[in-house]
Amino acid sequence: MEELEVRALKLLAKNFEYNQALHMEPEQMAALLGIKRKEIQPVLKALGEKDFANLYLEGDRVKLAKITWIGLNEIGDVNLKFGLGKDSYKNYSKEGYR
Repeated sequence: MEELEVRALKLLAKNFEYNQALHMEPEQMAALLGIKRKEIQPVLKALGEKDFANLYLEGDRVKLAKITWIGLNEIGDVNLKFGLGKDSYKNYSKEGYR
């Protein structure tokens, strides 16, 4: 796996720890990873092809992404965090994201 794919998969895993039922938007992922929005599309498609992420597509663009159980097994160490509410993204900076 490419470095950016690993980083994106780890971010999806982190999102799963905080929000097990929700998908992430590519724009939000790009911002948290510190990359350009256009760079996240091929990364997410690669993760989807490997069954590491479920993707919701509009045309050929990824609109939403969520890690799969296969992706979680690839990451290995996931600790679910409950009750963090709507401000859970503020906790991402503690995890090393922007």
